[in-house]
Amino acid sequence: MNVVDEYFVKKTDKISFVELRAGSNIRIRDYTIDDDLPLPIIIDTLIGEIQKGNIYEEIKVSHIIDGIIFILGIDTNFKFKEEYVELLYEYEPNIEDYIMYRGLKYIEAKNLEYGAVFFRSLVNINNKNINGIFNYALSLENLSIKFAEKGETEKSIEFLLESTRRLESILDISEDFPLAYYKLGYHYKNYEQFIKAKLIWEKYINMDKDLERIQEIREQIELIDDDADFEEGVVSLSNGEYSQALEKLLGLCSKYKEWGNVFYLTGLAYKGLGDYENAIDYFYEAIDLDFQDVNVYNELGICLFALGYANESIDIFNIGIELNHMDYRIIFNRGLVYLQLGDIEKATEDIETAYRLNPNDAAVGEQFNKLNYKKH
Repeated sequence: MNVVDEYFVKKTDKISFVELRAGSNIRIRDYTIDDDLPLPIIIDTLIGEIQKGNIYEEIKVSHIIDGIIFILGIDTNFKFKEEYVELLYEYEPNIEDYIMYRGLKYIEAKNLEYGAVFFRSLVNINNKNINGIFNYALSLENLSIKFAEKGETEKSIEFLLESTRRLESILDISEDFPLAYYKLGYHYKNYEQFIKAKLIWEKYINMDKDLERIQEIREQIELIDDDADFEEGVVSLSNGEYSQALEKLLGLCSKYKEWGNVFYLTGLAYKGLGDYENAIDYFYEAIDLDFQDVNVYNELGICLFALGYANESIDIFNIGIELNHMDYRIIFNRGLVYLQLGDIEKATEDIETAYRLNPNDAAVGEQFNKLNYKKH
């Protein structure tokens, strides 16, 4: 059972069951409730009836209806779900509107817990009810915030993820529900999925008629525009689409002249295109901006060696290894340069160290075996 389901199922202590006398029944229009069907009632309602002195009178059918709605909200696979759903629609053909109304009233009264239960029940009864799904998603989001404030991080994350999934499910049912796009953009922004946030907000702007909300989202898009470009540049780089990566990264370099990471990534894009001169310039720029990462020294050393600057590449590798003497890749690359320079002793030492640090790297293993073969 996942975190969200477990949270709701634990609310069974909010429900009590009443039973009809043996042989008796209740008729609701064309539906007969027999004595073998347990009838749930919300305990708060039961207590209220006792306080009013109504305990000796018949419990109202409306209380039973609310109890059924509640139990279907906390336990979506309840044993008598089929019978309960049939009873609900028999009691009120527009029962979904009633459940929505009750859920909204609970939210209005700041009872987030019960509101979430009623919206969850509505989705359980009809998983195509878009307004029900949307309000359930909002409830999950608000519960996520509540858990975060209490320091219950894991719960907060799980509730927000479930909220996101519910919002996404709306778009599977209908692509014409603007508020789902509106909220999803904020969710994606929170997950730092800036490309998705920007794309879905751009769709939203063309759908809604609320000018105030549209302006709000335009401002949000402006705020994440550079983040989206950076993300797109990184994705393109990872996919080997170096020209596309440069289109995004160069613009960021001109705007953020003190952002070492973007200069490093731009260097990687140039390196991917085989433009080692420009790659070297950007790697040096990243270092000058105090981008202290072993990878920039590793990549810079490779480019210097590719242009014939073997000794300079060794010097750069040395600095990188001082930063992180456990990075087998830069040690291995220095070993390969020593090997090309004919310094077999130093080459062997580096390659053996790299192999010890990561014996599972195929290239390192192959070179290590070659050196051992020559020894013997």
